[in-house]
Amino acid sequence: MMKPDCHPARLLFKLLLMALISCYSGAPASALDASERAFIWNEAHARMASARTPAAYLRAAQTYQKLVDDGVRNGPLFYNLGTALLQAGQIDSAIDAFQRAEQFLGTQSDIRQNLKIAMARKADNETAEWPWYRLVLFWHFYLPAATRMMVAAIAFFIFWAALTLRLVGIQRSGVNAILILAAITVILFGSSVATSWQQEATASGYQLIPPPSASK
Repeated sequence: MMKPDCHPARLLFKLLLMALISCYSGAPASALDASERAFIWNEAHARMASARTPAAYLRAAQTYQKLVDDGVRNGPLFYNLGTALLQAGQIDSAIDAFQRAEQFLGTQSDIRQNLKIAMARKADNETAEWPWYRLVLFWHFYLPAATRMMVAAIAFFIFWAALTLRLVGIQRSGVNAILILAAITVILFGSSVATSWQQEATASGYQLIPPPSASK
């Protein structure tokens, strides 16, 4: 009977490996070539620029959604999609799109502003406060997944360097402190990247509901 592997170094390696796999896990297979994607992207931009009503913004969102359905995953796409959804009155979907944009771009001023507007509208208030978990887990929301992955990889290297020093007989308190700090960093940032991957891998398309004026 196999026993669970509880060695700290091996557990850290498995966590980092899982995070690395998450960064290279492919999106759904594309059915469109680059020129077709570029055409849809430009079409969505044009519809967004000319939109003045919720129904028009919804059509822009539907065009951006075609790229998401084809497997495109990047921050500008989700930000534009979220903005179109917000203007179309699709509040829950807009919040989700802005949060997905954060995973690629980190917390930027325009994303923060639109996300807070969407959260305020959902709460039917003029303003909205950030949920407590966004403050406690600030690195998960404020840093792009790629940056978090880099931090985890650097911390993992430092962990092994400090562990090597201990194995050769250097038992200074500074080495022990670095070892512990590096291990904590790998766990926090590695699990953050793995969580982002899991959320993106299980995310589905948005149910775009036509506004009342568009259904008449």
